[in-house]
Amino acid sequence: MPDKKVLAIAGDGGFLYQMGELATAARHNLAVVVVVFDNGSFGNVKRIQQERYGNRLIASDLQNPDFGKLADSFGIASFKASDARQLEDALHKAFALDAPALVWVPHGDVPSPWDMIMMPRVRG
Repeated sequence: MPDKKVLAIAGDGGFLYQMGELATAARHNLAVVVVVFDNGSFGNVKRIQQERYGNRLIASDLQNPDFGKLADSFGIASFKASDARQLEDALHKAFALDAPALVWVPHGDVPSPWDMIMMPRVRG
């Protein structure tokens, strides 16, 4: 394993597309820590539908598994964090294992990041 810590961060929707990679991490004992932020939806899709389409929602809510049990089913350690302090503690514990681990962070809606990402052009 590399001498640097490996951290993967995903929303629940994106993670569900690739959750089978937990099997690879478990099989090869890859010390990657995966943080899954779980708001029960494709958050950006839902926000766009709310803001641009009069809150007409379709196919944006998810039926998520219990991510802790999912990790356990692969033989991977899991931690649940409900606030920033618990997240920090969970990350310390997960990295100390030197083995694959999943940190599950259930949360509500979050503000749009696009105003910060899509900054207006400054001269030039």
